[in-house]
Amino acid sequence: MNFGLVTSASPEAWLMGLIVASLAAIGLVAWRNRPTAPITLAVPTTPDGPRAGGGFEDNALQLDREAAAILKLVHSYLEAGQRYSVSLAQADKTLPKLASPEEVGVIVRFLIAENAKMQHEAGDLRRRLEQSQSQIEKLRSNLVEAQEMGMRDPLTSLSNRRGFDASLARELAAAQAQGTALCLVMADLDNFKKVNDDFGHVVGDEILKLLAAVLGENMRGSDSLARYGGEEFAIILPGAELEDAKRLTERVRSQLEAKQLAVNESGREIGRITASFGVAQLRKEDDAQSLIERADAKLYEAKCAGRNRVAAESAVAA
Repeated sequence: MNFGLVTSASPEAWLMGLIVASLAAIGLVAWRNRPTAPITLAVPTTPDGPRAGGGFEDNALQLDREAAAILKLVHSYLEAGQRYSVSLAQADKTLPKLASPEEVGVIVRFLIAENAKMQHEAGDLRRRLEQSQSQIEKLRSNLVEAQEMGMRDPLTSLSNRRGFDASLARELAAAQAQGTALCLVMADLDNFKKVNDDFGHVVGDEILKLLAAVLGENMRGSDSLARYGGEEFAIILPGAELEDAKRLTERVRSQLEAKQLAVNESGREIGRITASFGVAQLRKEDDAQSLIERADAKLYEAKCAGRNRVAAESAVAA
């Protein structure tokens, strides 16, 4: 950097030229033109909240872009500060040789004042980053919540098919890696279409929630329960042997059968509500699809045998 004097100019003009050159060199003018408002992040929404489904990938990408923008802002500020430090060091070495003590004092005071401004701007930057960090954390939390809701059935609050697929893949991989048992139960309400036809879908929804509640009351902490679709439910039982799964499923079946239901407004009896169940045990060669197909086949067998019963595979040979 050249701090040479222009002898034909007045001291005031020379000093002003040096100030302008210094400001341009260290980027302070450009920095002051940056907006001082906190960085604002936005997530695409629907009338009911954050957009779910395919928008999650877009939202994650947007977060990455915002984080990159913040890092770029910090990097730019640090570069400006570094350039200012270099200018100050060079001025300290060069100016005493080229200017009078009075002029040196003026320039040094100016640079010190500019350094103070840099410190003030650093404080502003820190506050902006704190606000932006808070916004990012809130946005990430909203996205996690929205994604979780996207994997849950809104009627029963159980996992939906998407959540079930993720849980089954995870539990199946763990069971195969550790060599532990796992059973899958598929459950389906009997004659559910008739219930909807006779009593309406509002009553049908209440019965679906009733089955979900009965299932949930019998689950262990490690089990996963999902509404597979329509009136069909799925239960993943990690660590459960076939006989354990059969006992649990029979308990659910008998508890549901024992319920006495009636429509609140009219007192009209709904009659006995039952469900059929199919139980399959994980085999070494299984993937998720084959295990589901075998449990579904047993469910179909229970339906064909008269409904309101549990059909299970035979024990797997050791």
